[in-house]
This record gives sequence, C-alpha cells and structure tokens, in this order.
Amino acid sequence: MTGESNDDAILHASDVWVGVKVGKNIKPIVQGGQLVVPRGGILGLVGESGSGKTQFVRAVMGLSSLEPGVITGSAVYSVDGAEPIDVLQDIDEYSPFRPPRDGELYPQRQRIGWGWLMWRRRFRKRLAMLRKLGVGFIFQNPMGALNPFLNVGSQIGEAVRVARPDATKADMEAGAIEWLAQVHLKAEKETLALYPHELSGGMAQRVMIALALAAEPKFVVADEPTTGLDSHIRREVVGLLHRIMKGGELSGIVISHDLPMVAKLCDKLTVMYRGRVIEVGPIDALGDQDAPNHPYTRMLKERAEDLARGRHGGVVRVGTASPDATGVTVAAGCIYRRRCLVYETGLVEKADCDKVQPGLTPIAENHEVACHADDQKVLSDLAAISTQAHMQQLDEKDFYPDGIPRRGQADG
Repeated sequence: MTGESNDDAILHASDVWVGVKVGKNIKPIVQGGQLVVPRGGILGLVGESGSGKTQFVRAVMGLSSLEPGVITGSAVYSVDGAEPIDVLQDIDEYSPFRPPRDGELYPQRQRIGWGWLMWRRRFRKRLAMLRKLGVGFIFQNPMGALNPFLNVGSQIGEAVRVARPDATKADMEAGAIEWLAQVHLKAEKETLALYPHELSGGMAQRVMIALALAAEPKFVVADEPTTGLDSHIRREVVGLLHRIMKGGELSGIVISHDLPMVAKLCDKLTVMYRGRVIEVGPIDALGDQDAPNHPYTRMLKERAEDLARGRHGGVVRVGTASPDATGVTVAAGCIYRRRCLVYETGLVEKADCDKVQPGLTPIAENHEVACHADDQKVLSDLAAISTQAHMQQLDEKDFYPDGIPRRGQADG
C-alpha cells in the first residue's frame, strides 16, 4: 500500500478475493482488493458499473451474501481505541476455495465446503461486535433497503435507540424528528407517519441517510448515494452529505462513478477496474490536470470533463473505441490494455502488458498505480498524448468528433 501509516487507519483491507459461481468456474469478482480508510477521512471508491466496488465493500463490511462469497483476505477495523476486529479473520481455514496461483485464472476448490457454515457462525459474532462499535451503511437503493411495513418514524427511532439504548419512546420520536431536520425534511410527526411507498426518490434517499446516521456511527459507507435522482435533488443530497461528513470526525467510504461528487466529499481516492484496484492516491489527483494517473483514471476524468461541458460522448478517444462489456475480466496480462492509451500508442513494452498483470507501484508520495509504464512523465502527459492521438485519428478518418463527414466529403 501507500506510505501512509496503517496505525492511523480506521479500516485496513488487504488481499480480498470474492467469487461467484459461473458455470463450472468460480469467477473472481474482486481480485486481491485493498484499501485504507484514514481515521477521520473519507475514501472515494470509483469505477464504472460492474467494476466490483459494491461487492468489495459489502465483503469487508460483512454484508456479502454471495456463494461461495469471500474467498480470502482481511478487513481490520480499529474504532475508538477498541480492540481491532478483523471481520474476515481465519477465513482461509474455512473457505472451500483459494485464490488462483501462478498460471491459474480462477479460484480453485481446496476442501469440502462444510467449513464455510462454521465460519459464518464466527463471522456473525464479529459482525455484531462491529455494529456495536458504530458502522453505518447508506444503501444504493433506499426503496429496497427501507422496511416497507414500518413507517419512517419507527425506522429512524430504532436507529436512535442503537445510539442511546436507554431512550424512551418519546426520546426516539424526538430524535427521529431532529434527524429529519438534519436531512432537510419537514421535521414534524406527519413525516414520521409516512411509509416508504409514500416517499419520493429524493425523500427516500434522505430518510436512508438519516437512518444510517441516527445510530451515530463512527464509520459509514455511502453506496452510490445519488443514483436515480434528478440533477437538482442530486446537488442537494451531495451538499447534505458534504455538510455531515466534513463536519465532524466521521470516517467512511463513498462508492460512486460520479467523479465531481467524489472530489467534493472525499480525501483519498481508490480506483477499481474489473475487479482490481488499479490506483490509490490523494483526491487532488482528480482535479490536477498535470498529476500522474492510471490511464483508466485519466479516461474517467476526461469523460467527466466532457459531460460537464455538454459533450455527451461525442469525442471518440484512442483506446476507447471498442471498450467491450463492463464487468470482471479473468485473463492473463493487464486487464486494461485493450482500452489503454499508453498501450495503443506504444509508450510501454506491450509484451509486459500482454503477459503480466501489474501490481500497485509508487509514482509519488502516497500515490500508487498498477501500470507497466514506469515513466511518471508519460502518466502526467496523458491529456496531451490523448489530444494528439485523437487529432491524428480524425485526420485519418476525415471525420469531425460527432461523426459528421467534413465539408465536401461523400457520406459513404
């Protein structure tokens, strides 16, 4: 990992593998995942849909219900000076599978799977301890996460009682109303009486935020907190999260593919692509055009800039013409090479990319990327390289970026 001391981390996860059965194989949807959440800091976990972000975090929070599920790894929480808890402790001794070794692409069965059930019993005890220490989760789909049979007041009130076990019914109601005000909903009994199906998308998301924070967690995960919201409500929710997450000593993870939101809310950055962590660094690397980045992160930044300027995918950049389907890739070599600008333009030894999956290597202080390009200048100049390569692409095709032929050219 980076040069940052793990002693200052509230969560340190390393070498996490998560698998799901596809046909006769166990497909690794998280491949050696690692992350460090600094105490009092917010980590942004970004990547396209299908990159494994949510399943990675659900695994390290004890929420993964996949079978075979977590294969190996560790996820150590150190909350408020309490004894550190490794949610995945001893999993190697119980999991029926092991990660792939040299020459293998898929996890391999190593024992009969009865041990998995025994491990789950221990796992639940550690998970209960973790919840008592204060860990919250803002789910991606609030309408699916809220209990449809309980009204808003009952659900937030129960969260209040987690933080204050001796709270009376009146205290729970008062606390629920206070949290409604915190998330900018009408702080009145009529709102508490509403059921989830009576809430709009924006209201449901705010209730989900209140529900996660009413238990006064020390660590919280927000999984795509603005998904499905219109632009106005999205800005309000981001502003609300910024005020809450930056206003105290709360630590957490924001999972998203919305880079502007991540840049506003977070202090650190972890980028995933197809089941692998490919970049770890400071959040400033998202906003600094001269900062070195993994080619995939650079592509995400350029896409965000295009959207911000109203260019909705009009420019076809080198290395992205045939992105194929998103999702986990199981193959030898660098998983990003088919979309990589550095690979396509020959700025790296292609034989290495074809055969060896790169590991995270330092390119600056507290900044690592998984790329065979060992020249930091190449990773810093990707914007200029992309523009130059794109202009050459246009000259060769004699087309404008929007696909319209140049004046005087035939349609065919």
